[in-house]
Amino acid sequence: MNIYYDSEKECWYTASEDIHFFGTSKKRLSTAKPHDDHAAFPIVQYEKKVGPLIGIMIARNKHHKLIGNGELFKRLQKQLQLQAGGIIVIFPPESLQTDQLTGYIYCSTRNKWLKAITPLPDIVYNRVPFRTTEKQEAFQSAVSFFKEKGIPFFNSSFINKWELYQLFSDYPLLKEHLPKTIRLEEKTDFTNFFLTYNNIYLKPVEGFKGKNIYRIRLEKDDSISVSTTEETAYFSSIDEVWKYYQQEWSKKEYLIQEEIDGALYNGNRFDFRLLVTFEENRYVLTGVGVRQSNQQDVTTHIPSGGKLLAYQEVQQEKHDLFFKKMVNHCGSILTKKYGFIGEFSIDACIDKNDHYYLFEINAKPMLFDEKEIEEKRCQQLIKLFYTLTNFPYKNKSH
Repeated sequence: MNIYYDSEKECWYTASEDIHFFGTSKKRLSTAKPHDDHAAFPIVQYEKKVGPLIGIMIARNKHHKLIGNGELFKRLQKQLQLQAGGIIVIFPPESLQTDQLTGYIYCSTRNKWLKAITPLPDIVYNRVPFRTTEKQEAFQSAVSFFKEKGIPFFNSSFINKWELYQLFSDYPLLKEHLPKTIRLEEKTDFTNFFLTYNNIYLKPVEGFKGKNIYRIRLEKDDSISVSTTEETAYFSSIDEVWKYYQQEWSKKEYLIQEEIDGALYNGNRFDFRLLVTFEENRYVLTGVGVRQSNQQDVTTHIPSGGKLLAYQEVQQEKHDLFFKKMVNHCGSILTKKYGFIGEFSIDACIDKNDHYYLFEINAKPMLFDEKEIEEKRCQQLIKLFYTLTNFPYKNKSH
């Protein structure tokens, strides 16, 4: 069964003469003969309701343009149409009204986003890309609104790195896999930690994509190097380092973390990006990406010059067993703390002594460069959308 959107009249309708309701606000669909110019969407019928209508909350930038991961959203809509059906509407928190919202729907036959008014969605997936947006009143009001309406809302916020470290430190299984970490509050924190470990990192508590990271090392000639993804500077003492960077480091909240002597592959260090999704009452490993340092070795992030490796190049049974042990444990703890998490990613590594470390959890995973991981991710998310909205799942493409 299809439903259609008339952009001029701003209304949804179906060719069926039966009674059908759409969205959480249970808007009754009108009946009309389909028009060739109207966007058509296959949907699932469940009792008298059709859908699911999946809201993806994004944000506006300073120029008032919508910002979000458009490629992921388009891929999800295309996969919905290959499977049982459903509609994705992307929207900023400011567009919510009492029983409807104004957003954009993707018409795959035209390869175009169309502005549309929809009923309130059956579920909302938080993909707001900015931490600043999540701190604004419009976002907070939207979260409260969904809770009041009983609309499932998942991945409620970005995760604060220091808060995460404190949380995982309470669990023995996770604590043994955390690099030693403290919060930078004053000079003595910095100097004492450096004198203890010699090689350390400074990372923003609310950083992303490997930006604003500093690696500080004691060199063989007793000089101190400070490296970013762009350059390396040298200093004669730790006091000189502090004096030079103090003002810059005071602009953000930073963590100080011991440097892990990571295992090497073909002469360069590498780490793992694990994509985790929720399925059938537990968290499962959806894919493993491997990133290797290349142009610089401060981070392995691709935007900062890192290199993509196929997991099969470094895969070992012990890696697989560790990942399997970690993902459900991490997911359960995160959901207990932050509310339901539908997907997340883990940055991890193994050191030269075969000990594993967990660096970071991301509740808003970026796109993976591995096509097969992204395809599986979409399938997992769609199954989750159906499960949380009680619509029956059936993959027509199989």
